[in-house]
Amino acid sequence: MANDIPCIKNLYSDPWNSTFDDLQICTRITDSCGIACSSEYIATPWQVQGGGVIGVIKLENMYRNPPVYKLKGHTSTILDIQFNPCYSEVIASSSEDMSIRIWEVCNKEDKPEEIKKPLCILNGHKKKVTIIDWNPLNYYILGSSSFDSTVNIWDIENEKKAFNISMPQKLTSLKWNGTGRLLSATCLNKKLHIIDPRQEKICTSFIGHTGGKCAKNIWIDGYSGNENYILSTGFSKNYMREIKLWDLKNISDPISTISIDNASAPLLPHYDESIGIIYVIGKGDGNCRYYQHSEGVLRKINEYKSCLPFKSFGFLPKQVCNIYKCELGRIYKNENNKSIKPISFYVPRKNPNIFQEDLYPPIIMHDPNYSSKSWINGNNLEINRINIKDLTDADIKIRRKFKSVPKSRDSILIGDPCLDKRSFIIRQFTKRFTFFKKNNNLEFNNNLNISPESSFNINDSVQTEENKKIKFSIDIDNNKNKTVVISDKLKEEYVQTETIEFNKIDENTNSNTFLDTITCKKLFGKTN
Repeated sequence: MANDIPCIKNLYSDPWNSTFDDLQICTRITDSCGIACSSEYIATPWQVQGGGVIGVIKLENMYRNPPVYKLKGHTSTILDIQFNPCYSEVIASSSEDMSIRIWEVCNKEDKPEEIKKPLCILNGHKKKVTIIDWNPLNYYILGSSSFDSTVNIWDIENEKKAFNISMPQKLTSLKWNGTGRLLSATCLNKKLHIIDPRQEKICTSFIGHTGGKCAKNIWIDGYSGNENYILSTGFSKNYMREIKLWDLKNISDPISTISIDNASAPLLPHYDESIGIIYVIGKGDGNCRYYQHSEGVLRKINEYKSCLPFKSFGFLPKQVCNIYKCELGRIYKNENNKSIKPISFYVPRKNPNIFQEDLYPPIIMHDPNYSSKSWINGNNLEINRINIKDLTDADIKIRRKFKSVPKSRDSILIGDPCLDKRSFIIRQFTKRFTFFKKNNNLEFNNNLNISPESSFNINDSVQTEENKKIKFSIDIDNNKNKTVVISDKLKEEYVQTETIEFNKIDENTNSNTFLDTITCKKLFGKTN
């Protein structure tokens, strides 16, 4: 197999005994999966009169009647929700009210709260917005489709529409490829379309499935795939559900076809690009089929079966799976609109407590410093990867995100102090500190041109403070008259360290040192 991907012959499912109970999940049936997962949260449309509310729960609160953050803003039914692939607290939602809203979930307190003010509202579609999908590499670019038969590409950084593509009919699916350069879409005209969004044109179109029902698609690229491969699910002339694998270099015939059954629910595919496993689920089905892709061949591995159907579901990010139990995937399943049950997929190994390097190829390393303007102007970002085991052994000590938004321009922005025209949402995204302890150096990794006043001995500092606080000041190069003083608490284990020097970080800071929220939450526990 490509890139030395192992052939997975045995992959068994294991439903958890613990669940999220006493929930009020919306009973409205939509074409999306219905549940979104990040490294910290699980989100689903909430059952309220009139619709328009999203319930967000921390993954760690898996018990009866957990605290729920409620995002209120839409005036009609929620049709799709997606967490940002880089920022685990940022979620996008689309609705029948023709709008898209970007939210941030507050993580400061465990008490549930109602969030009524989104980071931004995107208006531009003329009918209900059915599908949204984040660009996998540029985290300020969002694609959407609507019943007005258009595809919009949104510049979240500047809160505006960047591109618009007219489609021949209503879309049933929309997916970015792994590099974030192309889109694939299926329409009610039975065709699969390849779109270049920055050129605002359809590159190629071909008949995918001859049946008239809803079709879905996903790119089979990445570490274990091919950049020209697309998998589609749909119906034949005899209304049999089927899966097809296409090579864009030869679209006359699929390179692989699998006939499933004659059930009526569309099949929704999910692809694990690191190991080549494809999960296929239909809403209303009680089973989940999973296959492995190998050089143009789809091989069935096994099947999860249950007497209770999937009313909605969502997949956990691969980085959060338990690598010391050989867990390759995890689904959160809504069975009765009142509870959500995790289902893990494990590979049996003799010594699961030992890291199995062949099961966990290098994963994509997120870089939030890639601006939307650069992508819109035609620049492409190459995929950077990092080994999960190397990531686990990294020596990170503290990571904190500052969320408070200044009320005026006189306040100092830790993130972008010189650009007054930056929007509300980009300030939310960029105000963050990441502390690394490497070679006794404490670095600010925020791609900023800042230079602290001096170095200090952290042991001397904490001895003079009963509550073990450290205080230091930072001079912002672009505004010498302003100085911000930051106070932070350190855990006991962080106090015993040597003299720490601050290094100046300029715009050429190596992005390979960046570690995202997903990684820190899973591998290093709760942030301080």
